[in-house]
Amino acid sequence: MFRFIYFFLILLSILSCNKKNYRLEDKNGNNNTFETAQIISKDGIKGSIVKGQKDYYYFNVNKEEIIDFDISNLGDKAITMTLCNYKTNIVKVISEFENTNENTRAYTIQTNDKGEVYSSQIMKGVYFDTSENTEENKYYIIIESKNDNTEYSFVLKKREYNETDEKEPNDIISQSQIIDVNSENRLYTIDGYYSQVFNPKLYSGDLKNMEIDSYKVTNSSFNTYSISIELSGVPSVDASIRLYDNIGNFIANYDLNNVGDGETVEKLVLYPYMSYYFVLVSERAVLNIPYRVSVLAKPYDKYTEDEPNNKDTQAQNLEFNKTYKGAIDYSYDRDYYTFNVPIQSSVKLSYFLIDSQAINLRISNENYGIIATMPQNDDEYTTSLKQGKYYLIFERDTTKEKWVKGSSKIRNYEFSMAISNEISGYYEDLNYLNDYYTNDYNNYYNNNDVFYNDSYNNQTEYNNDEETNTYIILRDEDYNAEYYHYNSEDSNMINNQEYTNYGEY
Repeated sequence: MFRFIYFFLILLSILSCNKKNYRLEDKNGNNNTFETAQIISKDGIKGSIVKGQKDYYYFNVNKEEIIDFDISNLGDKAITMTLCNYKTNIVKVISEFENTNENTRAYTIQTNDKGEVYSSQIMKGVYFDTSENTEENKYYIIIESKNDNTEYSFVLKKREYNETDEKEPNDIISQSQIIDVNSENRLYTIDGYYSQVFNPKLYSGDLKNMEIDSYKVTNSSFNTYSISIELSGVPSVDASIRLYDNIGNFIANYDLNNVGDGETVEKLVLYPYMSYYFVLVSERAVLNIPYRVSVLAKPYDKYTEDEPNNKDTQAQNLEFNKTYKGAIDYSYDRDYYTFNVPIQSSVKLSYFLIDSQAINLRISNENYGIIATMPQNDDEYTTSLKQGKYYLIFERDTTKEKWVKGSSKIRNYEFSMAISNEISGYYEDLNYLNDYYTNDYNNYYNNNDVFYNDSYNNQTEYNNDEETNTYIILRDEDYNAEYYHYNSEDSNMINNQEYTNYGEY
């Protein structure tokens, strides 16, 4: 807490010194409506206001720039400053009248060299760009107070926009700042501010009256990337990252760490022309503390867990005889993988729990639910599975390892899965079958019609006998094909003769 106060004392001291370098003009006294708004022709304004009145000002932008709005007034009095666009619609508001608690209010109290008490507040990082329609380049500032005879001054601190600057306002998803990822092994950074700024667009929900900054990470290329999002830690701020899909549906809340620590999102797969939204949320009222958020685009590795994969509809497709790496990232994180079994087969799962044995591993089927649970230790597990679509699920066992924010760690794992046909009551080696298929296909099916026909006729006579599938031979890719899977709805379609043109059946 003392470090937090010290930080702002230094910051306010710097701001107080800098104000002397700006040119301020006097309020003209006849600016109490939008129509009579006073133009800001210099760097700022100094004036006074009484309770119940409002002062209106306007300025124009003529280039792409960032403006910090610095406002202060004598006494421990909260002044509200509202920024509006040319249509007089509210863009931003600072210093709510109701927010007077010293632990949460949006302004600071200082004493100048004369012993006078004054309050100070800053609306930082507001982004402006020019429009061909000159009318749209006009913005209004409204000053009001609930106290009588309040003297105030404000300064518009302008500077050129840098591509690493946060673009306020970005308080809702529709105003998200875009981070366009279009190359591998590149780091994209944004320098922003946590500031307790009232957001007039949010009227309900758990984000109401909270400081949020929204970003959209998008891929404008044909490449696929693995994305990591890293939010820097900031003293006295408990921040989190909320992830949403491209249409704004909530995916996950990354809030692993305590006050002062950063947050990270990893293994987020960004396919061509795909987007995600992520929102930075500060849980406590703060005053323009700087943060940095970084997005790292790396080459996509299809054998690393794809996030999000928290439910069956997001399950990652498995290839057999390949090693996958993944992690349980947060308390309610589940990792879903999916695979298909075209005929009854033996499946062997080899897994290595790197950081903790407190991870549940299960195999489920959409028709039968959980059908196998693996031991919670590095092991191999073999089971027999009928034809169908299956899910391999990893999740933290909170009964053995309770989740504690700030101290619980990410749990990593590795695994691979092998499969072999169950033929004539015994297991055949899959590699042997692949060789059999490759080398003898022509002999059995092209050059030996008599053998093929005899085998086919015998199988037809005993089509109810499981021992007659001796000559069913599959390749690796057959096990990973959606072709072989259909669910109960598909069965109804078949019975009703509602066939498709895609060859599923």
